[in-house]
Amino acid sequence: MGFLITLQDEMKTAMKAGDPKRLSAIRMLVSAIRYAQIDDPTIDEDGVMAVLKKEAKKRREAVEAYTAAGRTEAAENEAYELAMIEGYLPKQLTEEDVRAKVEATIKNGEFANFGLAMNAVMKVVGKEVDGGMVARIVKETYKI
Repeated sequence: MGFLITLQDEMKTAMKAGDPKRLSAIRMLVSAIRYAQIDDPTIDEDGVMAVLKKEAKKRREAVEAYTAAGRTEAAENEAYELAMIEGYLPKQLTEEDVRAKVEATIKNGEFANFGLAMNAVMKVVGKEVDGGMVARIVKETYKI
């Protein structure tokens, strides 16, 4: 598991540098990956990326919730962790790219409902995009 070793090396670097915020975020990632290993001892790099995407989604939702509640310090902390996680994830498509792919996919097919349209779009965009963003764009394009 090369990624876990990389994280552990970065954790050591953060300890030596005296960066508690970065250290805490890396520890959180290592912990999440280890919990996933308990559930599935044969987890591979794709499984680790799925864990990172799940953690990123949690942080996005937390930032929104803290911001809505007026807790700026907690929102900033979650945003920092989100930025760290996104640094390890593969590069995501931009909203403009996703919008173009959604419009092309929906224009080329007839879909009985939102679920069928969403399934077709996800096959086109693949793993390189956040599903929430795709759903929002499909709803706008599909007029649901």
